[in-house]
Amino acid sequence: MKIIFNKSGRIITLAIYLIIGVLAALFINKATINYDMKEYLPSSSNTKQSLEVMADEFGENSMIQIMTNNLNIANAQTFVNEISDLETIKSVVWLGTLTDITVPVENIPNEIKNEMYKNGKLLFTIEFNKDDYSLDVGEDIKTIQNLLKEKKIEASFRGTPITNISSREKVESEMIWIFIVAVPFAVLILFLAAQSWFEPVLVLATMGVAILINMGTNVLLPNVSYITIAIASVLQMAMSLDFSLFLIHRYYEERETGKDVKTSIIDSTKAAFSSITASALTTIFGFLALTIMQYKIGFDIGVSLAKAILVSYIVTLTFLPVLITFTDKIIFKLKRKREKAKFSRINKFLFKFKMPLTILIVLIGGAAFYFQTNVSYLYGDGVIEDDTDVVYNDEIKITEDFGVFQPVLILYNNNDKQKAIILTEKLNLIAEVTQIQSLVTSVDPTIPENIIPVEALEQFKGENYSRIIVYLDLLEENERMFEVSDEIKLLTKETLGEDAYFIGLPIAIDEIKASVNADGIWVQLLSAFLIALVIGIVFRNPTTPIILVLLIQISIWINMSVTFFLGNKLVYIGYLVVSSLQLGATIDYAVLLTSRYVEFRKEHDKEKAITMAMQKAFGTIITSSLVLSAAGFVVMLISKLFIVKEIGALIGRGALLSGLLVLFILPALLVTFDKIILKTTIGGKKNEKT
Repeated sequence: MKIIFNKSGRIITLAIYLIIGVLAALFINKATINYDMKEYLPSSSNTKQSLEVMADEFGENSMIQIMTNNLNIANAQTFVNEISDLETIKSVVWLGTLTDITVPVENIPNEIKNEMYKNGKLLFTIEFNKDDYSLDVGEDIKTIQNLLKEKKIEASFRGTPITNISSREKVESEMIWIFIVAVPFAVLILFLAAQSWFEPVLVLATMGVAILINMGTNVLLPNVSYITIAIASVLQMAMSLDFSLFLIHRYYEERETGKDVKTSIIDSTKAAFSSITASALTTIFGFLALTIMQYKIGFDIGVSLAKAILVSYIVTLTFLPVLITFTDKIIFKLKRKREKAKFSRINKFLFKFKMPLTILIVLIGGAAFYFQTNVSYLYGDGVIEDDTDVVYNDEIKITEDFGVFQPVLILYNNNDKQKAIILTEKLNLIAEVTQIQSLVTSVDPTIPENIIPVEALEQFKGENYSRIIVYLDLLEENERMFEVSDEIKLLTKETLGEDAYFIGLPIAIDEIKASVNADGIWVQLLSAFLIALVIGIVFRNPTTPIILVLLIQISIWINMSVTFFLGNKLVYIGYLVVSSLQLGATIDYAVLLTSRYVEFRKEHDKEKAITMAMQKAFGTIITSSLVLSAAGFVVMLISKLFIVKEIGALIGRGALLSGLLVLFILPALLVTFDKIILKTTIGGKKNEKT
């Protein structure tokens, strides 16, 4: 460590970070962003296996629907011909596909007309030869949109590829805006709480370098989910900012004793090392617990954010000390004259009512645990009902005229044609099934296949498997969606046996639900155990981790209970992520206050020790919790992605709750369990003062 603080060592350190920073900046846009939540399902899942069979039999595919308002039937064929030449388009199904459009509209059978033509509006169903997340599909959809604009044709679009284009655009724009808005909030909070006007510059410079390196090193990962990308940078800043504050505030203390710059930075780094390391490890382990999930979005988020915290930890301990030594004169020249916060009255109150407060927090924790178990969860990406969102409005417009577009594909063995006929009859009995397209329903089953048009045959029959497309009148994720999904799977297995596959959003969400529910309890238990283990090692006793982890866990339960009382639903993966984040990141506040209490308790009685600990830790805790809370609320206010918005709200609320409990409940707990903590500390110096 000392070599860093020699003149040559400082210059070499800065040079190394300059090189790493430039390389990281060059690689930021090289990282692969994944928007397909199905990709994170276990390899053993039906959806994963079905997609593989589907790709082998029919190639990759995706579907959208377009509704035109002012395109007449006579000109529609020209439009179809123009877009059919696009590279990714496999087929276009419209009114002209199913009937002779030269006959008067009133003579077209109602069952066909109602599906494709209503109130002068035409509906086109387009199938692509690449998947929902293909950038090539996105480009061809843009081409279609531009063509319609050129022809001055009013049109609405819907389908998963449309949603994905919107998500990509939102992530790209929101990343920038979230950071643009969050950073000024962080700067404002830092300036208000800083002991030197130059302190925020040091913190933000350190965080900026860490964020840059973390974003650049994303290229080392196979891909990163859009959820992670949307929140990673601002959360990295907010969650690891306290590392810098720990070190800087310790540096002030060392310099105030009269030590020179080099000695002060070495001693302050040593003194803050255990607190910074404990804080980093608790946060890292909180995220790494997510990696045990079968649903691999947990692995993606866990590894990405754990890497972010590790990078911040390394940068704080190597880059920040060098910055401090170079700018020491500026730091103290801009030092602010501030009165130290006095906590004697608050601590006397906490000291006097320590037992009632302890009982109260236990009762609140029990009630919060009960209410948070009654929260309703969503398992897909979720939808925000936003009247300003084009995709949302287009979905509403098309649904009003042509109903919901929710296709589910069933693949069956080509030898099971008669069974497939029976299955379609059973499926038609489900109230939410609006239409079934297949070789056995669209074409008379008695007609020999050799006289069926090649286009129709290729649409539904592969080398080994044929497909049935079932359209459902289900848009929102609710219990009925899961019931219908189970009905479809049950009927398919009963009729076709095990040699059948099913694909579709309701099926995928049902599988995600089963997967994350199975993982949830283990993730939370592992997270709590690993964090408690770190704290136990740092404080060398088994009592402290129980107190700290339980306190933050209570704040998590309160956070989730608020959602219950507001009547909102939570995205379950967001709940797991925020639970791990809130436990891992905000327990830093408790670690800091406890470490200072233990330090002062060696020489002082309980009341004096907790007062001194509060004086030293209050500024860091309140600053860090406010910055993390502000970051969360900024994400909530700016993002139009439901899952990202929910995560932001939970983080913002959770950081505030954890900060308040640490500042106003933890002191009472530390004093209450003081004797137990002292007696169970291994090798600890026993203080006889009461």
